[in-house]
Amino acid sequence: MTWPNLTPRQLAMLIESKPDDLTGREGVGIELRTGADYAVAKALERRKLGHREGPGGFLPGMYWNNAMGLAVRVAVMTDEEG
Repeated sequence: MTWPNLTPRQLAMLIESKPDDLTGREGVGIELRTGADYAVAKALERRKLGHREGPGGFLPGMYWNNAMGLAVRVAVMTDEEG
């Protein structure tokens, strides 16, 4: 199966944001370093596949996967293996 609504960079960000080691559900954040990274995170957020936190505070801008994003991640990885 293909994911026509997701660009290669969006798919890469979903795959990079792995579940944590303890629960297997909560996403591991990805640091957003460039304007292009923010654009990808915003696109994923609009698709309800995670959320982002802007720059400022103690952490830089971050993208965090959510349950739906992790489910798509598993499906994409399963498709790539098959």
